[in-house]
Amino acid sequence: MRPDSTFAWRALLPLILTAPLLASCGGGDASTTTADVTVVPGATATPAPAPTATATPTPTPTPTASPTPTASIPTEWAAGIAASYAVQPDVANCKAGTLGTNVRAEALAIINGIRALHKLPPVSYSDADQAEAMESALMMAANGQLSHTPPTSWKCYSASGAAGAGSSNLYGSVPSPYLSLSPTDTIFAGWMTEIRNIVADNVGHRRWILSPFLTSIAYGRVAGTVGGNRTDATSLKVFGQANPPAVNAAALPDFVAYPQGDYPARYFDTSALSSFSAIIDPNRIGNNSAVDYSAATIRVIAPDGTALAVSGVSFDTLGYGVPNNIQWKVAGLGRNIAYGVTIDNVRVRGAARSYTYGFRIVG
Repeated sequence: MRPDSTFAWRALLPLILTAPLLASCGGGDASTTTADVTVVPGATATPAPAPTATATPTPTPTPTASPTPTASIPTEWAAGIAASYAVQPDVANCKAGTLGTNVRAEALAIINGIRALHKLPPVSYSDADQAEAMESALMMAANGQLSHTPPTSWKCYSASGAAGAGSSNLYGSVPSPYLSLSPTDTIFAGWMTEIRNIVADNVGHRRWILSPFLTSIAYGRVAGTVGGNRTDATSLKVFGQANPPAVNAAALPDFVAYPQGDYPARYFDTSALSSFSAIIDPNRIGNNSAVDYSAATIRVIAPDGTALAVSGVSFDTLGYGVPNNIQWKVAGLGRNIAYGVTIDNVRVRGAARSYTYGFRIVG
């Protein structure tokens, strides 16, 4: 990403709130700049053709690995915090602490486990961006609220933290003596399901985590007590990284759908929006905005051929990872049932395309 594009990406990051104790916000949009903002380096390759639609979508999804990262952090809040740091944070005195390598490794494993479900290449960890992620999380924890553009008047404000806040998914809590966040995989599940997003019908956190153009991340978490209250905040840097690796264009799939394949229930909620983004140019992120869903139709079919009710369809070309997205709600989904999805009449550079895939919520 070019340095001069940072503001545009920072300006439209999504927000999440988990009432009454938790809050979260994340990933940015490049709708004003995606046409020319990023030339993604990497191998030049001709993307595989889109799957051909059939009259009756195949309900059985292709089996996909469902990796379960090995948790190294205790689930109890206080014990988990104590075990998470090489140097403990001190929120009251504006010290972010040093997050343990075990936590960073676990965060990376979770991200890559999720990406593997979508046939996306793994990302690497950016140690160079760790300070920004931690200082960003510190500001959110210290102030008990979330902002991608924190004011200089905030407690524990720093330029490094502000830069991290403007380029990260954020998750945090309203300080409370009863706060008890789950381990990091639950936080990522929150970003994936988006059911706590303050911005209605926004799946920007998910789109950043599933961006085929994401190649590195940095994860920060700052937790502690202030005035007898527990506070906890997380920052995941999803763009603007220092020297990110090149995108492996040849390894990218033809689309990213949520959910798809055999999908772990821990990353899904029956009230969550389903979503789909077409990858029509693996070499240049901005070129992927040339997708028009205005005439698209969506069918979700159960194994017995019954069509499930689809509602709340919306679409955009905002730059949350891939600058095209269509999303919808499906009524009546159950676990361990294979569903087929067909999206017809997608206009790709003016030509009609159809996509089919399957999914099954397991676990």
